[in-house]
Amino acid sequence: MKIKVHNVATAAGVALAMLFATPTHSEILLQDSFESGNMSATNSEGFRWSRNNRTSIVTEEAAVYNNGEIYNPPPHSPDWTAKHGDHSLRFRYPAGQPMSEQRFSLGGSYKEIWFRYWIRVPDNYNHPSSSPSNNKFFAVWMDEYSSKGDGPTAFWNLISAGSGDSTIAYSYSEGSYSVAGPQSQLKQFISVPEDRGRWMQVVIHVRASTRSDRSDGVIELWRRWENESKFTKYHEDTSARLPIPGGGPQGWSAGYIMGWANAAYREDTEWLLDQFTVSTTSLLDGGESAAPEGALPNPPELNVN
Repeated sequence: MKIKVHNVATAAGVALAMLFATPTHSEILLQDSFESGNMSATNSEGFRWSRNNRTSIVTEEAAVYNNGEIYNPPPHSPDWTAKHGDHSLRFRYPAGQPMSEQRFSLGGSYKEIWFRYWIRVPDNYNHPSSSPSNNKFFAVWMDEYSSKGDGPTAFWNLISAGSGDSTIAYSYSEGSYSVAGPQSQLKQFISVPEDRGRWMQVVIHVRASTRSDRSDGVIELWRRWENESKFTKYHEDTSARLPIPGGGPQGWSAGYIMGWANAAYREDTEWLLDQFTVSTTSLLDGGESAAPEGALPNPPELNVN
């Protein structure tokens, strides 16, 4: 930002005002690229990763963290190169085993929340066509998960499209301890073999209904591959019934990444995730270096005459 002024005192005043202005990226609640080598990332609201459930932090050469333990697993064949830095979060699905999941608590509760992260398609990705074929991809909820909650849950699933390919769809529970509705807006998402080993950046957005009797909640998802500069929208629902539960919390409070694979993989299959970001406002800028909550903005560039 360039500001051209003709008085040094004015310039100093402008600089001071800019320095103490509202932080440019104050909407960012959390960013975690796992460079700490552990699951300790938090913020002023108390964000917390749950225990690793067949997940671990890895470098290019080794797995370095799993529930506080440092260990050396058997030799691996997948590429563990992180998208940013040296560390990423690995989701390991052993052959025939249906579970690898990373849960989190947002600490606070939010009527509107955005998520953005990079995730790498496994080198040997092949979506089995067994029935049911929906494999969990992401979920976020208010008080409790799915039919256990008085509040709603939004889900995304990868669903077999045949020949090892996957579509993606969303569904949601309206709350009141109800199960999720039908899979909606199925879109082609992963094609094999061409998408194996590729990093994609995903943006997910959910907003609660304005009142308990209104169907004006929002569920959206975008994706871009690492060689793309723009996001493609895959899901848009602006008439979902997503009421805040009467007993609280006052919005979205927890979720998970990946999860149960109804169509278990026939081979050991590993996903990598990097640069997980949470915000209360749009994350569609694709920026890689937004400052965390409370960071000061860069000082203005001044041309003083």
